Amino acid sequence: MVGLTAVSGAGISLTSGCGSLLGKQRTNALVFVSDGGEYQAAQRDSWITPFSRSRPDLNVVEDVPKSYARLQAMVSSENVMWDLMTATGDFGYGVDRDYLVDFAGRDLPLGQLHPEYVGESRVGHAVFSNVLAYRTDLLGGKTPQGWADFFDLDRFPGRRGLRNFSAGAVMEIALIADGVDPHDLYPLDYKRAFAKLDTIKDHTVFWTSGAQSAQLISDGEVSMTQIWNGRVYNLQKQGAPIAIQWNQQFPQADALVVPRGANVDYAMDLARYILAPENNAKLSQYIPYGPTNRESLSLVEPAMRDHLPTSYMDLSIAFDNIWLNQNRDEVDSRWQSWVRAA
Repeated sequence: MVGLTAVSGAGISLTSGCGSLLGKQRTNALVFVSDGGEYQAAQRDSWITPFSRSRPDLNVVEDVPKSYARLQAMVSSENVMWDLMTATGDFGYGVDRDYLVDFAGRDLPLGQLHPEYVGESRVGHAVFSNVLAYRTDLLGGKTPQGWADFFDLDRFPGRRGLRNFSAGAVMEIALIADGVDPHDLYPLDYKRAFAKLDTIKDHTVFWTSGAQSAQLISDGEVSMTQIWNGRVYNLQKQGAPIAIQWNQQFPQADALVVPRGANVDYAMDLARYILAPENNAKLSQYIPYGPTNRESLSLVEPAMRDHLPTSYMDLSIAFDNIWLNQNRDEVDSRWQSWVRAA
């Protein structure tokens, strides 16, 4: 294993590469898995460390990185070494739900959460968003009002940035820009989406990482870009002339999932702690992700609220994750064919 970290006071000494050692620590052990980096550090400070202190009976361990394929392999081999994992996108909305434990009847505050982020076997714990960011110094004083303006190269000159990822909202953005009603996005009209994307393809830089998207607009290589809101927040703190148009944002929830065969009771204890109103608000102190618990937003510092997607939910457009889960391969195949086309 890579990156195992003991959190509890009792602690567990684990060596990289010794998955079997972790397996031997299953009694009174809880393993939390996320993405690493600043994000997992924020999760640690907000939730994992204080939970661990409140439960001295548990050895709480972190692992990185999360992996859907590895989770499925663990369940299939009945050698589950993870207890609570984060999941993004459409994982857990289709047949992959068979690898997960349901959350119903576990005394979690599900009724307090934004309902669009509550599934049978995945529950959103933090919200980030795909937003339109623009350089305030490169658009002649004009402010883009939505994705239609993103595609208007005459009124809003400059190159554009889009994520090179089929499930990353790019086709949805194109359809919204072309006038499709948000409620009619699915099934995706591929022909219409790619026809719209063709109009700016030669003026677009396709990014593959959050760092790249931030660098593109920070350097002024693009005047507008699709980007994760947290990346804009970091640039704004540095004084960059960059703003967000929250209208027509595509928010996503990072969710909690519990593999079948995990230490379910311990995993649910941690999930319950994370989703409690006072705790769910804490992550926003460290990173501009919004709480999924609707009672938590008022507990976030006022200065941070303006930077959170959950402050603009009335301006958001929702993904149909069930449809995307069922059609993931076709969506990806069509996207890759379009990207490769001259």
